[in-house]
Amino acid sequence: MASSSYSEDLTCSVCLSLFTEPVMLLCGHSFCRECITTFLSSQRCCPQCRSEVSMKKTSLTTNHALKSLAERAKETERIRKESGTDSQVDESLCPEHEEKLKLFCITDQQFVCLICRDGQKHEGHKFKPVREAAESLKMEVQGFLQTVSAKISAAEKRAKTQNEEIIKTQEKSQKLMSQITIQFQEMHEFLRKREAEIKNDLKLKENEEVRKMNKSANEIETVLSDNMKLIKTITYKLKEPVAAYFHLANTEDQFPLTVCSY
Repeated sequence: MASSSYSEDLTCSVCLSLFTEPVMLLCGHSFCRECITTFLSSQRCCPQCRSEVSMKKTSLTTNHALKSLAERAKETERIRKESGTDSQVDESLCPEHEEKLKLFCITDQQFVCLICRDGQKHEGHKFKPVREAAESLKMEVQGFLQTVSAKISAAEKRAKTQNEEIIKTQEKSQKLMSQITIQFQEMHEFLRKREAEIKNDLKLKENEEVRKMNKSANEIETVLSDNMKLIKTITYKLKEPVAAYFHLANTEDQFPLTVCSY
C-alpha cells in the first residue's frame, strides 16, 4: 500500500498502491492497467463512480504523464525509506561506531553518527540534524506532491477532453455513414424503378412493332393469295380458243392485278 504521505491522486483505488501502467476511463478515473482489466472482465462499470463502461468506446491507452509521475513518486518513496526518515531512525545505531545516528550527511545522502562526521570519510561534507533533514525532505515531498497533483489534474482533463472528442468523432462518422447508406439505398431504389420503367417502355414498343409487322405480314399474305388466284384464272383463260384471247384485252378490269409494294 502506498504511504499515507502520498496524494490519493497517485494511488489506484483497486489495489491501493501507486499506479503501475496507469490508464484512464472515459469518466476520468485512473487505474492500473492490470487492475482495471481484471475488474472489467466481470463488471462493466467504473470501480470508483460505478458509471457504465462501454468496451467498444473505451480504449485502455497508457496515460504516460500519470505513469511518469507515479514512477517519480515511487522513486521518492524508495529514497525516503532508504534514507531511514521513519520515526524509528532516531533510535538506530551506527553499525560502525554503535552510536546514535543523529546526523544526516547531505553529500552522501545517508545517516551518520557524530564520530562518522569527524572521520576522514565524511571530511568536508555538509550535515543536518536528523529531524531537520527529515522535515526538509518532507517539505520537498509535499511540494512534489502538489506539483504532481496539478499535473495529474491537467493530464486527466486533457485525456477526458480527448476521449470526448474521440467519441464525438466516432458518432459523427457513424452518422455520416448512416446518411451515406440511406442515400445509396434511395439511389438504388430510384435506379431499380427507372430500370423497370425503361424495360416496360421497351416492351410496349416491341409489342407495338410486332403488332405492326404482323398486320403487314397478314396484308402481304392476303395480296399474295389474291394474286395467286388471279394467275390461276388467267392461266385457265389462256387455255381457251384464240378468239377468247381478245377478251383478255379487258383483263385488267376483269382480273385486276394486285401488285405487292412491300
